[in-house]
Amino acid sequence: MGKPLDKPFQPPLTVTEGDYVFAAPEMRGRLNRHGKPWTVRTIFVYNVQHVLYRHNATHSKRQKPVAEKTKANRFNEIRSMAQTLHDLGYRITLPTHIRQKHVKALTHFWEAREDLKPASVVQKVSILRVFLGWMGKEAVIKGLSDEELFTKPELMKRQYVATEDKSWDDKFDINDVIQKVEEDCKYCGRQLKLAHLFGLRAKESMLFRPNLDYDREGQFIHVRRGTKGGRPRTLPVESAEQRQYLEELQSYCYDTNESMIPRRSDPKRWIKHYYRIMNRNGISRETGITPHGLRHGYAQRLYERTTGHPAAVKDVPKLAQEIDKIEERIARLMVSENLGHSRESISSAYIGSDD
Repeated sequence: MGKPLDKPFQPPLTVTEGDYVFAAPEMRGRLNRHGKPWTVRTIFVYNVQHVLYRHNATHSKRQKPVAEKTKANRFNEIRSMAQTLHDLGYRITLPTHIRQKHVKALTHFWEAREDLKPASVVQKVSILRVFLGWMGKEAVIKGLSDEELFTKPELMKRQYVATEDKSWDDKFDINDVIQKVEEDCKYCGRQLKLAHLFGLRAKESMLFRPNLDYDREGQFIHVRRGTKGGRPRTLPVESAEQRQYLEELQSYCYDTNESMIPRRSDPKRWIKHYYRIMNRNGISRETGITPHGLRHGYAQRLYERTTGHPAAVKDVPKLAQEIDKIEERIARLMVSENLGHSRESISSAYIGSDD
């Protein structure tokens, strides 16, 4: 028989707050299972994690799972928030006792940090809002205006409309760059080519299986693995270049289940290898050229094919004839859907807006 599983840790002293059974403040000074005493800080962090373990796997508003990256980011940010509150001198033990003064202390601290950009601060506030919502305490943060949350609220605005063209299309020959990467690592080069032709995310292009995910008869591909939030989608194969490349990828596969990652390679390690190769070839945030820029290019080309007009982010002078509003909305819906998003508004992050 195998070794029996350890039972989940149950603190000897507990307190019930709503649906939660937290470690009680009276735990302070008792020794934990590692022989170290419980402190006010460790009690608070433990109770915060108790809330995380219950809710972190699900979407904040919809009944659906969230991506592993989202879960990890939430977990790290909320644990960091708990530590920061105690660093700031707030010695609370129960997360349900978070008040507006605690929220304002956190937001002012984040705003004052020189290493955080406004977008990062806004993301932290969003995660804090989700955390409070899990405990039914949305009113704590909803009752605070931007002027109360920040000393300079006009700077703490997250930009959802692209004002800069991040695509590769007008900057250099994409095929030459991909060829250069492929000479360094053929697998990474192929993954970049998939992102260019179909607008796939980096992880989606890594886990794509040419033999299983390409329907040659129906002329479309299934994007099922590595998607954001586990949301699958189907993309049409419309050009001869797309068909030819998919058939080429099939010829590289030894078996049906083979993906774009070398056999016997660990996906987590491969992601690190992938970005190491990108950095070595000048594709990074520091240079302003990222793999995600290929998704921007795909979105802009799709929009232009559908409407006959370049994307607003291209900053091309408007033609005398205005774009038909219905046609434009259809194009935006297609862009959002093909990129794996559910909201039409997200298309503005890729193609800009004329408003």
